Amino acid sequence: MLSKLMPWDFLPKFPATIDPKTPGIYAFLVEDPYLERILLERIPKKDIPFSLYSGADISRDFIEEHFVNLSFFSTLDHIQVINGENIPAANLKFLLETQIDWSERFMLIFFTKTNKAFTEFTKDKSVHGFVLEEPKFWEGPKLWQFCQKAREINLPSDVSRFVLDSLEHTFESFFWVIDTIKMNFPDGSVNPDELKTMVKKERWDFFELIDIFNENPKRFFSEVLKKDDRDYDWLRALFAMMQTHLAKVLAPDELRQKPKLSKYDQSILVVSEKWSRDFVVGYMRMFSDLEIMAKSREELIKDRLRLELLK
Repeated sequence: MLSKLMPWDFLPKFPATIDPKTPGIYAFLVEDPYLERILLERIPKKDIPFSLYSGADISRDFIEEHFVNLSFFSTLDHIQVINGENIPAANLKFLLETQIDWSERFMLIFFTKTNKAFTEFTKDKSVHGFVLEEPKFWEGPKLWQFCQKAREINLPSDVSRFVLDSLEHTFESFFWVIDTIKMNFPDGSVNPDELKTMVKKERWDFFELIDIFNENPKRFFSEVLKKDDRDYDWLRALFAMMQTHLAKVLAPDELRQKPKLSKYDQSILVVSEKWSRDFVVGYMRMFSDLEIMAKSREELIKDRLRLELLK
């Protein structure tokens, strides 16, 4: 059975990542490595010791040895698997078909990429499946609160405002600044001026980039090219956001019914009158391709962006 939850909804329900009183198979899809680390750290390993394996280790022979052909000398160890996407689909299917008694054992499988095998595997009612959904670009404040709770720290409002204004709204940036604060201000009293000297401003406002795109798409790509070309997570979030933006441009009627329009809403109505449907659909397809490239961390993505400048 599969559940899709935001990180801040998952953590209160499963503070230990699993339900320690409910053994069985758990499958987690967590694409962000920093979020995955939070889940791994909360597993109650002192009370439930786990043996750690990689997805490539989970062969048919492994399953038979650890779960099927048990002898008097076999150890009923609990299994934790990382990189579950490397488990062949046939082996995941075999794991379910063997009718294993899960009444006293845990098997935790962490996937970092979704695939058909994960989808089919988590359809089985014996599997506790979870997808930890990634925050939307406008959910930075919620993500910041979540990161503080995960690190068991509660920072004052002036520090929070500085962090939200200065850093990209990602797990990596937020956990980094929290660790920096803990290291440099161990007594918990944060000097904002000192913190500013430690933190380089890196935040790019997505809505500013949308305004630039609305005015001049070529200038938009020029601005994006100024970004660190290794920040694939930022690029993926941007390209996903641009697809959402253009989808709203294609369907402006819903906005026209709103009693009060925001500045962003008004900009959508303006470009919906200016751009043709073919123009918008073409860019949606392009941003979809760019999102896939960013997700795959393809080095050629900057070359693709440069091509847009030459059109």
